[in-house]
Amino acid sequence: MEPGRLYSVQQLASAMDVSRSPVREGLLRLGEAGLIRFHRNRGFEIVEVSPTDVAEILAVRTALEVPAARRAARLAQPEELGRVRAQWEALHGAARAGDLEAAAEADAGLHRLLLLLAGNSQAVQLVERLRTTTSFLGVVAAPSRRPVGELAREHDALVRAVLARDEAAAAGAMREHLAATAQRLVAQALRAQRAPEERVDELTAQVWDAAAAGY
Repeated sequence: MEPGRLYSVQQLASAMDVSRSPVREGLLRLGEAGLIRFHRNRGFEIVEVSPTDVAEILAVRTALEVPAARRAARLAQPEELGRVRAQWEALHGAARAGDLEAAAEADAGLHRLLLLLAGNSQAVQLVERLRTTTSFLGVVAAPSRRPVGELAREHDALVRAVLARDEAAAAGAMREHLAATAQRLVAQALRAQRAPEERVDELTAQVWDAAAAGY
């Protein structure tokens, strides 16, 4: 699927071999997130997410999730730390199996759990909406995905710090993880806009540095 082209619900349902009802419901959710635009009696189109949009989304996540990691390391009860470890192990289990979908779910679950342990349910809902936007970019724009093992390993320092109740290390690891995610997704968005490959790294750094300054 490409930004700017019109698609129909029936076309997408046929491609996915499902009925139109779940497709329509899913599209309505994407429309609420600003990811697609409906055209009456014509269908819908993908709304292009710019590199700056992506960087700003990850900057907001940084503002929310870095202090949340610090608070989770400080406030989590022993049984809650056990849930963190279990989620981490599920992520690595999915990685060993090469199951990208299960790994993505475990990744999202780990981030959600840390936000919950930090005690802010509003942040949980906001981050989930932001993740929907960037995950959709990955579907429509990414020419390739990072190895699932790399996704799992990116969380190791973060989880170890939380389990050790090292607040500063947890915050620093979350910041580093989100910066790596931001730079990967910004680069994807730049490539989707056909930026010259030899300039992608340079432009990625510029866009992310501008968005993340001060967070």
